[in-house]
Amino acid sequence: MSESIQKVLARRRPPRVKITYDVETGGAAEKKELPFIVGILADLSGDTPTAERSALKERKMVEIDSEIFDSVMASFNAGITFSYKLPEDDATADAKKSTLAFSKLEQFSPLSIVQRFDPLKEIYEKRADLRDMQARIESDDEVERLIDATMADSPEGEALRKDFTAAYDPAATDGWVSADLAAVAKDNTPESYTQSGDKQKANANRAYGRFVQMVVADYDNLKTTEGSVVKKIDRLVVDMDTRLSNILNQVLHDENFQRLESSWRGLFHLVARAETGTSLKLRVLNITRKELKDDLFKAVEFDQSHLFKLIYEAEYGTYGGAPYSLLLGDYSFGRDPESISLLEKVSQVAASAHAPFIAAASPDMFGLKSFDKLAKPRDLAKIFESVELNEWRGFRDQEDSRYVTLTLPRILLRLPYGEKRLAADGLRFEEQVVVPILREGEALPDVIMHDDYEENSGNVDAERCLWGNPAYFLAERITHAFTLYGWTAAIRGVEGGGLLEGLPNLTFKTADGDIDMQCPTEVAITDRREKELNDLGFITACHCKGTNRAAFFGGQTTNKPKKYLSDSANSNAQLSAMLPYVLAASRFAHYLKVIMRDKVGRFMTRGNVEKYLNEWIAQYILLDDEATQEVKAAFPLREARIDVTSIPGKPGAYNATLFLKPHFQLEDLTTSIRLVAELPA
Repeated sequence: MSESIQKVLARRRPPRVKITYDVETGGAAEKKELPFIVGILADLSGDTPTAERSALKERKMVEIDSEIFDSVMASFNAGITFSYKLPEDDATADAKKSTLAFSKLEQFSPLSIVQRFDPLKEIYEKRADLRDMQARIESDDEVERLIDATMADSPEGEALRKDFTAAYDPAATDGWVSADLAAVAKDNTPESYTQSGDKQKANANRAYGRFVQMVVADYDNLKTTEGSVVKKIDRLVVDMDTRLSNILNQVLHDENFQRLESSWRGLFHLVARAETGTSLKLRVLNITRKELKDDLFKAVEFDQSHLFKLIYEAEYGTYGGAPYSLLLGDYSFGRDPESISLLEKVSQVAASAHAPFIAAASPDMFGLKSFDKLAKPRDLAKIFESVELNEWRGFRDQEDSRYVTLTLPRILLRLPYGEKRLAADGLRFEEQVVVPILREGEALPDVIMHDDYEENSGNVDAERCLWGNPAYFLAERITHAFTLYGWTAAIRGVEGGGLLEGLPNLTFKTADGDIDMQCPTEVAITDRREKELNDLGFITACHCKGTNRAAFFGGQTTNKPKKYLSDSANSNAQLSAMLPYVLAASRFAHYLKVIMRDKVGRFMTRGNVEKYLNEWIAQYILLDDEATQEVKAAFPLREARIDVTSIPGKPGAYNATLFLKPHFQLEDLTTSIRLVAELPA
């Protein structure tokens, strides 16, 4: 269902349907369109020391797109502190600490980590040098004769080994203390060495030196083993691969590393798929959840916070400013009072700027440790009757809660590294995410090499996979809908714009020998459970069984629609709590603010203002209920009216009330079957 590049190019060239307003300049009317701006709040620096972070009040929203992604990343000084143990360390010893900095997305790759982390870099260089030496032995007869002479169990071989060991010191600048290879090998020096240039000799000295360090110096242990020198090198390389994989798996699965990689890859997912330009912009604020909480809680009122000044005053409340259309928080919120209070504060900022806020729901919201147990409770609604969730229920009853949307579950951001999954360039590395099938009494190995990886597969350990915040995926659907139609109503359902395609396809061998698939949305959610979650105020990504696709079907914000005696009132309350309609209403609110700000100071009566606004909004109404999905997505209003009333005691001041009726989207369908059977006479 993904579109071809021809359609993308065709869309970028001709103008599409636009929401515009007129600006009169010198007697001529000019059409103006407000850009759709997404504000992203995320912790993108990791646990970088506070000294390297600027004060929150000095930070600004930074515009980001795919072309400047790495430069923005470099400006945030991203880095982590992680824990690790070397294979030879005592099991009871404390883990070591180290740090890594990140200025490009590619630096999260295994090879980049290896090259920048000294314990891994040393192993990697030794391995490369030994493989270089192995290639020289196999391709040059004179080199092979020199090595055979050196490793021979004879007086001549012992003399050569002593000379090599004395001449080579790894601590020396180039490894060789007072001579090079030719000075030790003498008549046995290969011709390929004597005739090579300085650079080639330096490489050869390095390879021979590593051979002396790891093979010649360990001759007493190696001479008891069978096989050629090449096979002995193979065994050393396997040992180094094991050590490298052991340490690298610890780094990749460190909590701090996973958190930072998840944030940056989630952000990249949104940025890479957004067709940014003059009409669609992405801006990011580097802010931790604690900084966000302190900013909002320490302010006397929410409108004194730095977040309010960035989101409302700098754009929506400033002449010439472009209002934020959507806010995304790379955070998860649970049932604890701090989370609910923070959501309440954020909702006030979002409501004042008419910019809906989307984030993730934590498993803790449902009293779970992880979402893989989401199918266990028989009735989710009963969980939310607990007195522990009084604050949550109170928050849902507030009007501003319709500007907050919580999504779940987490979504897989990338496949694990491995030969048959996501290849780690330059490395022979298998990322451990599968718990092996063990025989009775067999212990879990420290590391699984790719040679026996398939045979030892069992069940995926979800915590070792890289999961992302589902809010990034929902925001991607919203920006995609805006790019296609100029509106954000088409964000739900398989055919309605809510389809997620191309998710990582992680397969593994089960205990029964079958090939199974790890759900890319962390847990498979049934239709019944999705409806329950939607009614409780959550938007869920539902995996399509047996495929690498998922879809957002619901559109409920955290607001709980009030119940009335009238069916029409109940319908209005239900619609006003749906994200697609909140986005549409917010978009009109932005235009009304900008349009009327330009009219301040003109001689206009109440009737003039009302007529002008109703003529403007009429261009976005479609009366045809049978129109196609694409047409309705471009004209999402079935009816609209703006009433303008005078404010008593304030001449020239008016209140404008919008009445919007969108085209309804299919929520659910109940079917009945009638059986007609002919009875025998």
